[in-house]
Amino acid sequence: MNWHNFIFSDDSGIRIRRHLLFWLLWWFYFAATYYYYVQVGLQKITFGNLSGILFFQTFLLVLIHLLACYIFIYILLPRYLLKAKYMALSAGIILLIVFLIAAGYFIHWKIFPYIDEAYQYKLSATNNTLWWTSINSVLLNAPKVIAAATAIKLVKRWYLKQKEKERVEKEKLITDLQLLKAQIRPGFLFSSLEHIYAYTKNKSPKAQELLLKFSDLLSYLLYECDDAKVPLEKELSMMKEYMIMEKIRFGKNLEMEIDIKGETGNKKIAPLLLLPFIENSFRQCNRHEEQSWVNLEISIENNFLTMKLMNGISMDKTEQEALQDEINNVQKRLKLLYPGSHELKMYTEQEICMTFLKINLVEKFDLQSMISPITFNDHESISSYATN
Repeated sequence: MNWHNFIFSDDSGIRIRRHLLFWLLWWFYFAATYYYYVQVGLQKITFGNLSGILFFQTFLLVLIHLLACYIFIYILLPRYLLKAKYMALSAGIILLIVFLIAAGYFIHWKIFPYIDEAYQYKLSATNNTLWWTSINSVLLNAPKVIAAATAIKLVKRWYLKQKEKERVEKEKLITDLQLLKAQIRPGFLFSSLEHIYAYTKNKSPKAQELLLKFSDLLSYLLYECDDAKVPLEKELSMMKEYMIMEKIRFGKNLEMEIDIKGETGNKKIAPLLLLPFIENSFRQCNRHEEQSWVNLEISIENNFLTMKLMNGISMDKTEQEALQDEINNVQKRLKLLYPGSHELKMYTEQEICMTFLKINLVEKFDLQSMISPITFNDHESISSYATN
């Protein structure tokens, strides 16, 4: 069991050990200060055989501290302080002070003399210093342990709230990514089916080849793209298949070059991240134009993927603006998936569109573990968090 689990676990056995450790540490501290107070403040005594009498007296005083502490952190703190009921809190604190004074005086006046008599050693205060001793040992020391316990409780409460906030943000991030990715598929699928239907209607021999390639792409989209990361090799292979489909559709009216350099190895990438740029490059071309062209260069070096994409533009400005929504979609995914570890630049000059994208494939966080369970009990409501 590590320290994190020891501090935050809500298991009853661990909580008991955690509380025992806290009170043992306080008991050792209080016993030392109590002995020093009696030795220096009240009367000069030699240590002698004080272990038993000091043990019982400090144990009884620590029990009063413990009771007062739990009254504050389990009743006054959650019911009044955290709910900003300051009048009720003030009344509760006054009653707690009265209890501490009464309990301290009673234990020094009635119980400690019996302990002194049993050990035949007078460690208790005299009648002249009885009030001051009871106030010092109880009223002045109890707030110390109450403050320590309250600080621990509030820090843990803040920590749990932060973890809950992070968990909600991560779940929202996952949902946003799934929605953004889902927006890509319908447009891509319907566009491809429309093209295949046109060839089928004309009984073109290209229809069969396009249909086979489309089935491979559909299988990839349906069964392999739901993972947070996919092998880079598969993603690039799918992208090449799509470009070949477009080349078949455009025929001789399209000049296309694909250059992929570098080792994909065991590298992975978020699925369907490059496809929208490729798809838009073809949509910006007009297959009835004789000079339509697309040039793609991808290089993988170390953990960086660099894509340089250039294509001719054969559409009016209104159509180009309509495609910008899809590019904005991809930009959002890049910011969510690779924050601070990607670079995207897009230029349009005369009749040429240029896209430069560089991604560090070793992302700063693992998307698979973004909504993993928190090591402590995060299903417990914040109002019932553990205390010590």
